[in-house]
Amino acid sequence: MFSFSNHQKVRNNVSLVMWLLSLVAHQVHAQQLVTTNFPESKALHRTAAEWEPALGTLVTWPLAIPYKLAIELAKDNHLYTLVNDESARKDAVQWYKTWGIDSSRNTFLLVPQGVDASWTRDWGPAAVFPNKGKMMLADPRYIYATPASTQKCSDSLFFIYGMENGQPVKTQTDDDATIHLGERLGIPVLDLPFISTGGNVLTDGAGTAFSSCVLLNENQYFGVNEESFRKMNREKMGFRNYHILPNFERRGIQHLDCFMKLLDQERILVAEPPKDHDLYPLYDSIVRFHLMKLKSGFGRPYEILRMKTNRYSEEKLAAYTNSLILNKTIYVPLFRIKEDSLALETFRHAMPGYTVKGFYFDLKDEPYVSKELADHYKEYGWNHGDALHCRTRAVWNPEMLLIQVKRLPARMKPSEKKFVVACIIDYSRKGLETDKTILKWRVTGRKEWHSVPMKVSKVRYNYYAEIPQVPSGTELEYFVEASSLSGQKESMPRTAPAGTYKLVVR
Repeated sequence: MFSFSNHQKVRNNVSLVMWLLSLVAHQVHAQQLVTTNFPESKALHRTAAEWEPALGTLVTWPLAIPYKLAIELAKDNHLYTLVNDESARKDAVQWYKTWGIDSSRNTFLLVPQGVDASWTRDWGPAAVFPNKGKMMLADPRYIYATPASTQKCSDSLFFIYGMENGQPVKTQTDDDATIHLGERLGIPVLDLPFISTGGNVLTDGAGTAFSSCVLLNENQYFGVNEESFRKMNREKMGFRNYHILPNFERRGIQHLDCFMKLLDQERILVAEPPKDHDLYPLYDSIVRFHLMKLKSGFGRPYEILRMKTNRYSEEKLAAYTNSLILNKTIYVPLFRIKEDSLALETFRHAMPGYTVKGFYFDLKDEPYVSKELADHYKEYGWNHGDALHCRTRAVWNPEMLLIQVKRLPARMKPSEKKFVVACIIDYSRKGLETDKTILKWRVTGRKEWHSVPMKVSKVRYNYYAEIPQVPSGTELEYFVEASSLSGQKESMPRTAPAGTYKLVVR
């Protein structure tokens, strides 16, 4: 006879089974949400994004940037100044002392300088992190002085610094500079047998890159076809998705950093000329017919933000996107037009918590200007195709603590599971402090932050945590932070808690 106690035991067992099934389903669902779109163990190499942890900034002497910018770069992080010889170093020492640059905040690096030395962005190295081993300096070919093109992708190259016979000026010294730089910094160099001009290569640090199509022409001229270019970028740089955009200038070097800027893995800041400018239709068509059709590494459309710009000289546009993000500061070129203040405010709004600094470059106000700089720029040091970003390059931290976060959708239903997924890599290889790998969240407007320990995913380097259910109509903000046994502590967004991710539950 089936007793009440037996019946109760069955009910209890059924409840236990249902609870276990529910728990398993919950865990499976969580694992499904742990994306593999981060740079996981399958990727041989990963190229760092601009906003990742850096030791400081690479510039040249004589300076090709305002002296006040050099002062700020040294004060905020560290300055790495390339000098051609001992005489140049002594000259720089005297000027730096006059300007109050602390010698402990600067390192002089003796590196032979070629014709394009000032443009450390273009010939200078990106940081490539191998799956195993130490960070490397990427050393692409840089053998022709300033190739340029007209608008069409199929148009022929011409060379701004060409010889009388039409052949380009060779820049072998600049091509070799990264080898010397690697020796001075004690960082291994990764040889790249193709052209990857820095001002025309933007990456999100997670396997996606952008360039204008003039880069394909440069490689074709060098003897590398598009198929080989893409294949080598996958293998050497870790670029699994390489987006080639149309040229955006009627005639010019077409470096993409004068048209747009990646702010993170899912947001792009794009220059917007006034509607009566000749380039407005071209810029608008690239946004509508190309950028808006692309998807981020997380499979979602990019959020496109616009940076209003205007003429600063005849029809030339102020290149505000040609700015530098270095750690928690954004350095912006200014052009002495009314849009300058709007450019600074646009960055502050888009990047909460970052310190945004603007810099004019009137050569008459500079205490020291080399003859080459004066001859090249005449009166004003920035221009539409060559500004602050072009003449600076980060020296990334080889032992950085990297955090990448897959943001939740901006709006979610109360019943939806809110799993925040992060890729966390400790390149010091000393290990994470497990109790300090956490998700922090709070209701917007409240002071108290809630901390949720992040769990280890089955996918290498991936962690996840869940924000609990909250009532409909609640606005949340959140961020991820971690600490390494090396002593480093990082968050994402990097300026958290001043800068956070946002979520509306409705």
